Amino acid sequence: MADEAYSMVSVPKKTSNAGRPKGKKSFIVIFLWKDVAEHERDEKGVRVTKFKMATGKKPIAVYATDSTINIYHTSEGEDDARGFIHHVDFEHPGTGVELDEFVNNNINEDMGAIVMDCSGDDAKIAGTPCTPLKMSKADSQDSKEGAKNTLNLASSLRGATIGHIAKSLIPATDSAEINAVLGLTAGSGGSGL
Repeated sequence: MADEAYSMVSVPKKTSNAGRPKGKKSFIVIFLWKDVAEHERDEKGVRVTKFKMATGKKPIAVYATDSTINIYHTSEGEDDARGFIHHVDFEHPGTGVELDEFVNNNINEDMGAIVMDCSGDDAKIAGTPCTPLKMSKADSQDSKEGAKNTLNLASSLRGATIGHIAKSLIPATDSAEINAVLGLTAGSGGSGL
């Protein structure tokens, strides 16, 4: 079935509980756009139809407290120049060296992020090759109130809305244990292997 360009259609409420919050898997898949060999959206501009990492490259997964995960877009801009800024916000418990190393070495990188719901065959992907996510905020806390890191990833340029990606296109990460939790396999279509 060929992709068709968008035409106006009615958008009814999907279910009576459509606004109910959905649980998220507690890992955010993060990758560098320079490591992506193939990325394409359909003609309607939302559904990702191709996604493949370059040979030998894999995304990573960062644990996030599931109740703090928020993937969303905000619209901005003047007439004829409106678009969407992508955001991925989350908290990571603790103040371990591994997260500090991730933050220190990726603060200025062009990233993308995939957030998976606990059920369903679809996930959301933030960032594109031309409108990548940047680490706009990386705050740590180690006090009597708690020990955590708060990360905010955001695109700095306007583009299309947050994308939707089939779980079958999400490449396996560098961790077999996390892949099992997320239901990702090394042989998935997006693995680049």
